Amino acid sequence: MYLRFVVGNDSTSLQKQFGLFSEVEDLRYNGGLEDYQRRLVKEIFNYFNSNLPVPPYSSKKWSTNTFAWFKDSAQDYINKMWELVAILEQNDISVRILKTDKPGMILYEDEYQVVAQSGKTLI
Repeated sequence: MYLRFVVGNDSTSLQKQFGLFSEVEDLRYNGGLEDYQRRLVKEIFNYFNSNLPVPPYSSKKWSTNTFAWFKDSAQDYINKMWELVAILEQNDISVRILKTDKPGMILYEDEYQVVAQSGKTLI
């Protein structure tokens, strides 16, 4: 099973959903976070930057409909995502968790995540 945390309306199109990192960063950039939330976000981002492998986005010519999905076994990272969910929800931003066994054509894979090209919409 693969999971993707997204912000957006109930549309099933992944292209109309936004990932938590960009949404939290937008809040932080625009001054929408409390001091304690900014500190927590910094800690969470540092954790991801120090531990999660970075897919080779800049060296690949992937289409715009490629999306990163966590493997359900990546519990430490998923727990950190739940911390970001809490921060977003404290700021009245709803988060959806998409789950699938078939994220699309897998272009990249490591122990914790895949990047897949999706040719269809998912729920």
